[in-house]
Amino acid sequence: MINNTPARIYKAAQRGLFENNNQRWEATFSFEQYQDTDRLPFGTLKVVNDETLAPGKSITRQNNTGTVLLIPLVGALEYTRNGKIDYTETNEATWLPAQGEITLRNPYENELINFLYILFDDKIVNEPTTISINLEERSKLTPFSLPGVVKAKMGLFNGRAEAIHKLSATNNGVFIFIISGAFEVQGRLLEARDGLALWQLEEAEMEALSENALVLLLELPMGS
Repeated sequence: MINNTPARIYKAAQRGLFENNNQRWEATFSFEQYQDTDRLPFGTLKVVNDETLAPGKSITRQNNTGTVLLIPLVGALEYTRNGKIDYTETNEATWLPAQGEITLRNPYENELINFLYILFDDKIVNEPTTISINLEERSKLTPFSLPGVVKAKMGLFNGRAEAIHKLSATNNGVFIFIISGAFEVQGRLLEARDGLALWQLEEAEMEALSENALVLLLELPMGS
């Protein structure tokens, strides 16, 4: 694979960490009290958090603009926006307008939940929208995005399986997040919960290095 594409690797072990009895988050980019000048947003992608909530616990976030993307990884996630309660489950992704308060809650009495909390500057939806993510067809990047500037894909791969994502616009970048397993992306080794930002490229090549390797890909504008 060609590896001369401009890139930045975000190793899982170097993420920001906050933890108490109710919640735990690990932030790929600067977030709340975790601020690092080497961990600035990538284009219009502002937040990529790996979050865990204790049974019955909740958190409330306030945003003024953009779009939140929720991807449950373990268990279902309850969310409340404008007083309306709803749920998103594993193999689903929920896109939410980021205007105002959003409360996220673990609906279980005895089990932890784990999910990705992602924030874009882009306005993608006017109302909460949930999309199923079909991972039954293995070793393929499956789209789950809505019409608009952000493209989102996820894939569950067999070992040594390969995939290529062709960018839809020349001024876009790609952010890769490894949920589980290991991949080689554009000649760079990534392991579980590592992130990789790529720009100035026409396509992104990846190869799974382990069985049942799960990857998230986001293509997004690089901003002005």
